[in-house]
Amino acid sequence: MKPVLAHGVWLLVASFAVFTSGCRAHHEDVLRVGVTPGPAEDILHSVEPALARQGLRLEIITFSDYVQPDMALASHDVGANLYQNAVFLNQFNRDHKTHFVSLSKVYLPLMALYPGRTKSLAALGNGARIAIPNDPVNHDRSLLLLARVGLFSVAQTDAAPLRIAANPRQIQLVELDAAQLPRSLDDVDAAVINANFALDAGLSPTKDALYTETRESPYANVLAVNADAQSDPRFHALASALTSAETRAFITAHYGGAIYSAE
Repeated sequence: MKPVLAHGVWLLVASFAVFTSGCRAHHEDVLRVGVTPGPAEDILHSVEPALARQGLRLEIITFSDYVQPDMALASHDVGANLYQNAVFLNQFNRDHKTHFVSLSKVYLPLMALYPGRTKSLAALGNGARIAIPNDPVNHDRSLLLLARVGLFSVAQTDAAPLRIAANPRQIQLVELDAAQLPRSLDDVDAAVINANFALDAGLSPTKDALYTETRESPYANVLAVNADAQSDPRFHALASALTSAETRAFITAHYGGAIYSAE
């Protein structure tokens, strides 16, 4: 009886070991990716079939602002994120002593100036109130856009972010969290909004904006991971799927020029 019992116990232990090993393997095949609302979610969903053929499953975690996805990446609550450009990533690394790296550029969400209480560029007169993002990178990006419009001029030094050099119209900037900008339009003359939050609010940079960035903008969004994960073949499989010809075609077909694939 004792040998049979021992053999049975061994079988039970072996079966449990196989079960837990299988659970670990299954868990390791789930890629948790942080995003902000908008195109990143749709683009990631579009590559799920290609990843499934490689035994990989995505879990997309949506955050409401530009800070939480990077904080989640730093704490390894997500394995990657797709929402920020390389300039923002580098600034976050400097400010928070993180070690994020870009695996690939994926898509360019155009930043644009949208009408609020004032409905044309010509009508933006003295003292106009314009809402812009309050994070350093998109703050500077919006200043460059407004300078190209001709509302003021900007100056930059090596040691400081952009600043307004001349503001003859006395344009007033209202700095807000980027996610709040679409809701600010009733209270300001205009607002500079990135395409992901604009599209989520039903706005299009190609149809509704007073002025829009060009496709040559250097602010393409990237797939970011921690430096210790940059050799992980699963994330390279994700990067390849996100930059494939199929994904470029998906972006072209779905966004009508509001979002471009990064090439």
